[in-house]
Amino acid sequence: MTRTNDQQIQALENAIMVRAKELAQEFRDKAAHQCDTVLRDAAERLHLAEEREVLAAKAEAERHFRRVTQASELKLQARLDRLRWELVKTVEGRLRQRMEALRKDRNAYRDWLVEMIREAADALPAGELGAEMDADDLDWVVAEWDQLVERAAPGRTIRLAERPCPGDGGIRVHGTDERAQLDNRFEGRLARYRQAIQRTILQRLFPTDIHAKARSGGPQ
Repeated sequence: MTRTNDQQIQALENAIMVRAKELAQEFRDKAAHQCDTVLRDAAERLHLAEEREVLAAKAEAERHFRRVTQASELKLQARLDRLRWELVKTVEGRLRQRMEALRKDRNAYRDWLVEMIREAADALPAGELGAEMDADDLDWVVAEWDQLVERAAPGRTIRLAERPCPGDGGIRVHGTDERAQLDNRFEGRLARYRQAIQRTILQRLFPTDIHAKARSGGPQ
């Protein structure tokens, strides 16, 4: 009887050990699976974090590139604008030289003055008018004034001022009250037509640029 009990106890112990080993293996398998899951999740999170960092770095690099490119374009545009303006001023300076050359050709300059007087007489209201010129022109025009007026505006009275006015050639004609006037001195005409002159200069100097702006709808 005792031997039978010992055998039963031994069998029970063996069964318990087998079950314990099975449970231990099951726990080890679960632990290994959980460990794999944790490692995979950590690797995925790390991969996503790396992707986010790479995307952020790319975005920042693109922003920096755009900033640098825009800054370079703005600098280049500013330099081109300065170059255009310098060229316009250079051409305007040559206009002054052309005016000086015209004044040296007395016959051509006299004809031009007649046209300027005629233009003013046609534009200003009826009645007596006054005229002013610079000192250089006044020296010789005063002796020919009546003939110039007769050619330019026959029948109108235009009195030439004895005192010169500042200027680089041309003539300023005005009403007796000076409320209406037409400034056909070089400076007056340049101021009056400056925008058209500058636009013409730019069209001649930069025709491709002007056409590109026209196609894009930009200002000329």
